[in-house]
Amino acid sequence: MKFFDYFMLAAAYVLIEANNNMNQYHEYSLEDFVLDARFQEWVRYRRAHDVTFWEQYQKENPAQVGEMTRAQTLLQSVYKNYETHLDDNEIDFEIQELLSKVRATKTERISEETKNPESESIINIFSRNSIFWAAATLVLMLGLGWLYQHNQVAQSSYDRLTDGKSLKEEKNETKSSKIISLSDGSQITLTPNSKISFPEKFLVEKREVYLSGQAFFHVSKDPKRPFLVYANALVTKVLGTSFTINAQNRAIKTTVEVKEGKVSVFRQADFTDSKNQKALQSKGMVLTANQKMVYENETSNMLKTISDNPEIVSTVSSTTFNFINTPASEVLTDMENAYQVDIIFDKELLRGCPVTASLSKQSMIEKLDIICEVIEARYEMLDGKIVVYSRGCRN
Repeated sequence: MKFFDYFMLAAAYVLIEANNNMNQYHEYSLEDFVLDARFQEWVRYRRAHDVTFWEQYQKENPAQVGEMTRAQTLLQSVYKNYETHLDDNEIDFEIQELLSKVRATKTERISEETKNPESESIINIFSRNSIFWAAATLVLMLGLGWLYQHNQVAQSSYDRLTDGKSLKEEKNETKSSKIISLSDGSQITLTPNSKISFPEKFLVEKREVYLSGQAFFHVSKDPKRPFLVYANALVTKVLGTSFTINAQNRAIKTTVEVKEGKVSVFRQADFTDSKNQKALQSKGMVLTANQKMVYENETSNMLKTISDNPEIVSTVSSTTFNFINTPASEVLTDMENAYQVDIIFDKELLRGCPVTASLSKQSMIEKLDIICEVIEARYEMLDGKIVVYSRGCRN
């Protein structure tokens, strides 16, 4: 066989292998792309041969570009928070955590869309056999008993936490907010029908207060003495920042919302039982500016999200938000810096999308809506971050 024949045979083999490699991705969904090692390397390292392969694949499979773009953006949201030296196990864990949140969102959406309006009524089911009525009565009685006990525990949480301690209690029985100054210089704004207990002088090693209701905290910085707020089933730990806790008795949810700085939130059971600080940190949730934690009192689940009304962080230099043919990547970066919220997007892709708009009077969410409409993109809030999905602009 001549050299030319060998060359042609080898070339044909390479083409067949390349075709097989591309074919294996035809059935891929978002999760498959996120978990694929070659796809991860493309997003993470952007090596020339990977870029060539995936750009060619996108051209030949336009129907999958949407899923690939979303997978790419989700992976970038993980890689963004790490330095050059990465722990692959930690990266894999973050990716799995992110995917689990995506699955939960997807499942919830599907559940809402597939409700069956023709399902039989409860009355018809129970009327078939009296045993159902007996079972239903038993379940109802047990449920009411549990609910009563649960409410009693929730209602007495503040009393149990403060019982036997030498504390000063402040109540707000007025119809307006009440400002309380503490011995360390911290200030608490107590809303109506709320109360808080604290010592006249804090301990040398920590500052502890106990809340029932809702309050805004502006905590003086003291790195040697963490500030601890006990409210319902949670402990919020800070060194110096401002945040709001809403811990109403008998409420379904308890929330912690950060205005500036950073706080750590723990379940009281974990905080009390854990003596190892590293183990304790793994059980808590860290919140930064304009992030909110929602604690489900019934299930003990902790969910991180964006604050209801994000505000520009006062420590950040003012931004006018008036843009004339400004790349969308710069616009989103300005928003990220002003609100101190992670906004995940493809900078290279959006660098070619010009934005002309005056956004000084709009809220953060309104700004996002306008920007995404201009550049034909969409966004979603995921684990306290904002992820922007875009295919680029048609100039």
